Amino acid sequence: MNIKRRSVLKGMALGGLAGLSLGRTGLSSAGTFAKTLTRKPLLVLVSSAEAEAPFAAGVQANPAATVATVLRTDHGLEFISALQRQLNASNGERIIGLVDDASGALILDLARSAGARLHWSGQHVTEGDHSRHRLSATLDVINCIGQFAALTNDCSRPSSLPQQTLTAGRQWAGALGFSLSSPNPGRRYLRATPPVAAAALGGHYVSFFIET
Repeated sequence: MNIKRRSVLKGMALGGLAGLSLGRTGLSSAGTFAKTLTRKPLLVLVSSAEAEAPFAAGVQANPAATVATVLRTDHGLEFISALQRQLNASNGERIIGLVDDASGALILDLARSAGARLHWSGQHVTEGDHSRHRLSATLDVINCIGQFAALTNDCSRPSSLPQQTLTAGRQWAGALGFSLSSPNPGRRYLRATPPVAAAALGGHYVSFFIET
């Protein structure tokens, strides 16, 4: 996979950025995924180098994520305006991310306002050797929850519900990047392919999977 690192504004000129406000009410039903999703570029948003390292390693390990661009988020007006334009373009681009709480709230609110489809939202907290994950997914990507749990060390067993809370160890960000970057998360070969080992990520984070 070719993961390109470039400035946020240059990346937005090429394609998607996204957002919404966390919470279960933020999820909107997207219907059946178009088959062309597997051929569309993937935009990966991160808010820091600490989040980028393990999350991007997971994306890179996924054989379905053939083309991905990694971009850093920004709270400036220029970034917000460019993000709004991209969300309103409604070009069917896939956007996933792992960002801090403030960036997550901003991105999710903008996406909701633009009418973008939120397939996944997550709240992630790591304290000491343990982590907690509050996850919400549409039926289109509900298998991402099971895949995330299967690839995360010491993760509690998920149920079949689209909204649930899991506990796990510290090294979860790579598994999350791997799971969200797949347009077909239920495929057996993806379940059997673990993400690249990466450094543990601490603190509070928000994840999302948005389609414009």
